[in-house]
Amino acid sequence: MNKIANIFILFYLFLLNGCSSIEQIDMSKSSYIFKKQNIVSFIKDSKKYDAELNSPLNNLNNLNAKSNNLSNSKVNFPLKKIWDINTYQKIDDTNPLLPDPIFILSSIYLINSNGQLLKVNANNGKLIWKKSIFKDLENAIIGPPSIAGEYISKDLINIYIHSGNNELFSVNGITGKINWKKTFELPFRGGITFFEKQILLSDYVGNIFSVNNDVGKINWKTSLSTDYNSVYTLARPIIAKDKVIVPGTGGSFFVLSLMSGKIIWSDNISSSSQLPKVFHTGDIVANPIYYEGMVYVVSQSGYTSAFDIETAEKIWTLPIGGIETPTLSGKTIFIVGNMGALVAVDRLTGEVRWHNKYDSKVNVGSYFSDEAIAIYKAPLLADSKLLFSDHYGDISILDADKGIELDRLSIGKLATSPIAVNNKIFFLKANGKLLAYE
Repeated sequence: MNKIANIFILFYLFLLNGCSSIEQIDMSKSSYIFKKQNIVSFIKDSKKYDAELNSPLNNLNNLNAKSNNLSNSKVNFPLKKIWDINTYQKIDDTNPLLPDPIFILSSIYLINSNGQLLKVNANNGKLIWKKSIFKDLENAIIGPPSIAGEYISKDLINIYIHSGNNELFSVNGITGKINWKKTFELPFRGGITFFEKQILLSDYVGNIFSVNNDVGKINWKTSLSTDYNSVYTLARPIIAKDKVIVPGTGGSFFVLSLMSGKIIWSDNISSSSQLPKVFHTGDIVANPIYYEGMVYVVSQSGYTSAFDIETAEKIWTLPIGGIETPTLSGKTIFIVGNMGALVAVDRLTGEVRWHNKYDSKVNVGSYFSDEAIAIYKAPLLADSKLLFSDHYGDISILDADKGIELDRLSIGKLATSPIAVNNKIFFLKANGKLLAYE
């Protein structure tokens, strides 16, 4: 069996004998996307093809992982490769996921699976410096490293990194010198978020911490419920004004006070009947999204729901589950569902604007490789076009209004979703190569 192609399935199989109980979900505002045969059933699209996107803007910084998923980034097409660089890592049996890089001004910061922090010139791809931060990082089976950044001025930048185990570092983004280090009792679960003097991160038993970024002192700690059969994830806490949204296990998520860590409300959007058994954990492994008073949450096992963050009212629910963070702009949210679905949804009403169905499996009928579930990366919205990567790294460039393919771009198998910053698009490949296009 091709171990690399199927490594994600291995982690889902941990849950075959331990799924969480779930609540009954109100489906009165739903449209069924999946049948029990796991193919997209007929959907009556709303025919509201105008996605009503925000105007394209140039993003100069990307301080937290997957933080450009609320942007219609300004990029000129057609795209042309301008440089590539080796980041000294690759996806393999011991490192099934690679962390997303972050971008501050004209520099790229990337923590690789070997514990090295790289600073790269985003304009020409030249390595500025490479510093060894973690020692004895043999693998990322417990969890991958994660990175976030703080921009104060061009001469004062801080980078915050956790090791994927239990170490948290603050690093000077100009020199690469370690500012401070803090060791926690338990390994971390998921990604790291920086916001206004606070570093937010969670551990494997459901504790979320707010850490002072100046000295590494814990501001507050809140214990949330957890499922010990939880899967591998890069999902991180998301800031919503004076609140923080924490993705959890078993389909649960929590809304906390950013100042005190007190739980304000929580909900659960798990499912157990629609998809293959490997998807039956309800863990939320995609980042929640907050936009204009609403929270959007995707559970891998079968549902996407929208909530009013102030009242906790569930506005709509669709039976679309996934493992990728959605993309949102204007009045449309684009969701990558399990089993090869790409769906454009009116974010206010939950009406489906359009949907595309792609292959749900790879190597079907092959004599040389076993069948595997096809893994698609979250779409990138750039110049009002969607860049959607398939299992092999072939990029479909789609009209965001109608889902029609306009062009294709062959990159190679990706480790992360594409990222658009400063009029460029960056692709981190599974072999560790970082590519820049403009």
